[in-house]
Amino acid sequence: MQAAAAVSPLEELEDVVDAVVAEPIDRLPDAALSDDVVALNRAVERLEAELIRRVQAFHQRRVAATWRLSTVGWLRSACRMSVRGAAHRVHLADAFAAAPAALVSARAGRSPLCNASMVARLAADVGAEAVAPIQEVLVDAAERFEPGPMRRLTEESRLLLDPDGSLAAADRAYERRWFACDETYGGVFVLRGELDAEGGTLVKTAIEALVAVPRPGDERTASQRRADALTDMASQQLHRGEHKSVSGERPHLTVTASLDALRDQAGTPLPELKGFGPVHRQIARRIACDVVRRDVTIAGDTAPGADVVPLSVGRSRRTIPAHIREALRLRDNGCRFPGCDRGHEWCDAHHRVHWADGGKTELSNLVSLCRRHHHAIHEEGWSISISDGAAVITPPPERVTG
Repeated sequence: MQAAAAVSPLEELEDVVDAVVAEPIDRLPDAALSDDVVALNRAVERLEAELIRRVQAFHQRRVAATWRLSTVGWLRSACRMSVRGAAHRVHLADAFAAAPAALVSARAGRSPLCNASMVARLAADVGAEAVAPIQEVLVDAAERFEPGPMRRLTEESRLLLDPDGSLAAADRAYERRWFACDETYGGVFVLRGELDAEGGTLVKTAIEALVAVPRPGDERTASQRRADALTDMASQQLHRGEHKSVSGERPHLTVTASLDALRDQAGTPLPELKGFGPVHRQIARRIACDVVRRDVTIAGDTAPGADVVPLSVGRSRRTIPAHIREALRLRDNGCRFPGCDRGHEWCDAHHRVHWADGGKTELSNLVSLCRRHHHAIHEEGWSISISDGAAVITPPPERVTG
């Protein structure tokens, strides 16, 4: 009788994974589903830790050199990882070499991989010898703590074990600071950067101070609320006017639009946002609600790129005069969209009947709106009116439910 070939643990694992992914879950009870999520997460983390152990051995033996590749390059090709994903695993493999007990704990499922990784990075940064006397305590903490307290513990340990190195690391983090705000092809801006601990905490604290607690009906995600807070910070800073003049003018948004475009007439040239390009007419109408306005009369073709001759250039003047703005502040004292608590300093004055359409700039035709709700009125089709001192909003037709 011929003996059956031995099945390797990885082959058995593949069979188990096949069975798990083939299992129907549509009728799975909620309790069972939640248990499955916890169990699967624990299994994935244990397998990730085991992957790190094997990458560690693979890297130490320089196996990738057989193919004239680095370990990162080989992982990219053989495992179809991103450069960042491959480099992250090699970096962890190196770090865990200085804290093997932390990797044992993660492989056994006793500590989450992120906590074990903090111990490993600490050991790699300050030296395995320095961490060795407290490694058992750190691993025990990794098995009991949430990631937040664990991060604090490892940072405190870093400062105590290597104060000079910690200060040098902080200096390097400060020197590495950078920020970019890049426009994509689709007109979306992508923010990227890196700040040191102090700078990052300042920015985070400032944004969180402006992130309003969601009210009933606020459908924004937490990320969207933070994005709105960042935009509000920039807007408020520009409104203060405490900036160096550029070409004789304070920094501000500049929109160039024909009166017909502001009247939202089809076939008219698109408004232009300086520094960006053409924008939708409704965006220009919103911005033009409350601006410093300058009227220019031109002769010539109004098509984009055509030569034009300015016949007259009017003086700059605010769309909302100071005395009306003060009256609006006293009446509204902030955004009038129901449920919004943004103060008047964060608001624009919205013309309910746009001045470009003949609406008058007087208190009865104005209402204070924060940027988010001003956007809802112009770009999303909401409407707002004041009746007996109370704001009345009407959603767009597609939002009305029976």
